[in-house]
Amino acid sequence: MITQTTITEPARPRRRRRSRLAALAAVAALGIALLVGACNPEAYRTSDYINDSRAQNGLPALEFNLMLAMKAQAWTGVMANNGYLSHSNLAADNWGSWAKLGENVGYGWSVESVHQAFMASAPHRANILDPAFNKVGTGVYRDPSGKYWVVHEFMLE
Repeated sequence: MITQTTITEPARPRRRRRSRLAALAAVAALGIALLVGACNPEAYRTSDYINDSRAQNGLPALEFNLMLAMKAQAWTGVMANNGYLSHSNLAADNWGSWAKLGENVGYGWSVESVHQAFMASAPHRANILDPAFNKVGTGVYRDPSGKYWVVHEFMLE
């Protein structure tokens, strides 16, 4: 006697597959938008200002960190949409191991003026010149009025 057993998977509705694909596409688009936003020229320029200030004070440059930059960029949008400065939850979204975190938030009519204001403020200057930090991520968002919202995320890894 010969028997044959066939097992087939139940048919899955195509709507589910399409909705899952749409959700994956949306997540991918958001990730790309954050990545592109985190890599804008103003964010790199802001990072250069930080490292120039550190060099002028005999400190090593901070390594630009994409994870920190994505967090910083996202937070600039939150502040701009809310219309006021506020600090993020520093530990949120900082995956991996870290020993110390710091954050500067500000706004102005140019990234240069925001950096100058940070350097004129003792607590912000202390973050920029903290010899313990070794990583930085910066975010810059220009709102429709032309105001620049700037976030620095610092880390000791």
